[in-house]
Amino acid sequence: MFGMFLLLALLAFVCWVGHACIWTAILNNLYGRPLPKGLLKLWRHTTALILLAFPVLLWSALKPDYADYSFDYDQMNGIWGKSVLVYTVICFVFGAVVFPFITIKRFIQKSPRSLVAEQTRTLDLWSELGTKLIGDNKLAAMTRLPGNGVFNVDVTDLTLALADMPREWDGLTLLVLSDMHFHGTPSRTFFDRIIAELLTGSPPDLVCLIGDYIDTDTHHEWIQPILGRLHASETKLAILGNHDLLHNPERVRQELVAAGYTVVGNGWQEIVVRGVRCVAIGYEGPWFKPVPDLSAVPSGLFRLCLSHTPDNFYWGQANKVGLMLCGHVHGGAIRVPLIGPIFVPSVYGRRFDSGVFEEKGTTMVVSRGLSGKEPLRIRCNPQVIRLTLRGEEVGG
Repeated sequence: MFGMFLLLALLAFVCWVGHACIWTAILNNLYGRPLPKGLLKLWRHTTALILLAFPVLLWSALKPDYADYSFDYDQMNGIWGKSVLVYTVICFVFGAVVFPFITIKRFIQKSPRSLVAEQTRTLDLWSELGTKLIGDNKLAAMTRLPGNGVFNVDVTDLTLALADMPREWDGLTLLVLSDMHFHGTPSRTFFDRIIAELLTGSPPDLVCLIGDYIDTDTHHEWIQPILGRLHASETKLAILGNHDLLHNPERVRQELVAAGYTVVGNGWQEIVVRGVRCVAIGYEGPWFKPVPDLSAVPSGLFRLCLSHTPDNFYWGQANKVGLMLCGHVHGGAIRVPLIGPIFVPSVYGRRFDSGVFEEKGTTMVVSRGLSGKEPLRIRCNPQVIRLTLRGEEVGG
């Protein structure tokens, strides 16, 4: 009988995993859409209750008889009992088949052809600066939770071989930063130290900022003194993110321009990089409207797109974007061993959580970002990305 009890417990656990998979997927999808902040927060808390309520749901429909470890199937004659049975079967399929399949597929998938090399070094800022990094936000205590890697910053160097890239761009370098989320924690000392690290050596050809700069109405003043210190030999580009929309976005744009950036916005500009004309595209949607109109873009020019969310990847493919740079999803912020992230604010769930993706001539790089409104990173360090572009023959 003990063996039967263990089997039933295992089956219940698998169903619970499937239940969590379904409702987390719904939560991820909604967080990738331009819905009101209050509604999303309410739904997040509701989802947590739904996840925890699954055992109660089973209990209400299948009252177990511990004398012989069986269930009272007479309870299932009603609509409620039958509905719970059908839902439990669906949960079992997700827990036993769908979730493991997706996880294994992610684990064994090959690197994209365009990714030539990848190297990461980690800055242990806590050992160097200690409590100076914590700051004064009301959530500052979260930074000292066991396992929190919010002060371990990964500097990732990627070498990409791109199709249809101008020959003059061989060796072109791009510095990509996203999701600063200035709100007091981490402190300004944290960001100043990262910028100081990035200023060592030769400046990149391009600096690209991918949005979400502030999370309060009082931290606009950090933008110029922190991000204005970065230099580029060619140009500095920027777009806004969904959090900026909530805190005077026009002020954010003004501060970025004052810091020396060309704010592309939801649109495009023709720029010259290493003497070659190209198109810089900004996509701040779905939060900012309208969708960029590329109908008047000159043909034959390489298209570089700064998109806050990777959810715009398929739009980039349809519009022949050669390279997309994205952020927004923070790599999931919390990554479970072997499984990876669970909560990823994207309509595609975990599909584009971080890293390099390539399909139909479009290469997309997704950064984990530097911070977040909640200063929490478990097995998912903050990240700065430095790109070096090479001709396609290198990747081949």
